[in-house]
Amino acid sequence: MTTTATAVFVVLACATVVAQPAKQPAAKKADVAQLAAALAGADVEAAAKAADALGDAGTPAAHVALLDALAFGLPRTVAVPVIDALARHPAPPDVTALVRYAGHHDPAVRSAVFGALASYPDPVAHAAIATGLHDGMGIVRAAAATAAGRGHVREAIEPMFQLLARSEEPASRALAAMADPDLARKIADQLGAVPDPILAQCLGLILKRADFGPDTARVEIVRSIAKITDNAAVTVLTDYIDSTPKNPVRPSRHEAEVVVETRLGGGK
Repeated sequence: MTTTATAVFVVLACATVVAQPAKQPAAKKADVAQLAAALAGADVEAAAKAADALGDAGTPAAHVALLDALAFGLPRTVAVPVIDALARHPAPPDVTALVRYAGHHDPAVRSAVFGALASYPDPVAHAAIATGLHDGMGIVRAAAATAAGRGHVREAIEPMFQLLARSEEPASRALAAMADPDLARKIADQLGAVPDPILAQCLGLILKRADFGPDTARVEIVRSIAKITDNAAVTVLTDYIDSTPKNPVRPSRHEAEVVVETRLGGGK
């Protein structure tokens, strides 16, 4: 490269650097301070918006502002968005702050706490979720069950069996979401202890999971559903057949077809 060409290249490179403004941080310190002030203010609508913005920022300073707000206490309409915002960027210190709110008098706050705790692979968080399954409010138990399924909280399995016996659908969905072949067998063993419709639903949800397997385990599930006398058994097996391709041939699908045909009289 000639001296002239080199000079031109340097000038162009410098121009490119000047033309591209430096990336701005997600939230400046001044912005975080303003949002933190709004969060602590009397205007609950502005405070809720500030919580959302701090959650989007994801900076350490924004995270500290959210934790500080929880520490000082918040009304329900602000506590829920703060809890949700905090869990967008989970950090170990959050668990202690969140667990404090697990006993809040408002069920919406408790529900938000359990939903948030699903993001923390921490024994304390898991224990709190399991405790939430005993809450006196159905919406809170539902939130705790959903959190248990999302976080694969093994400590919550036994309490969820109790909820399954009470036909609580969130527990059914959570157990189905976290079931491996061993847990699926334990669920199937609840025949007689759990109402037929909810047991059929739970096993049917496991059966339809694309990540559940191998197919020999699905065959076991089909045979367990076949023992359920309620019409829900036929419904969930039909759903499985409809949602499964005919080819390649899947033994569990064939087994389900045989059960449905027999139950509907076509196999006689």
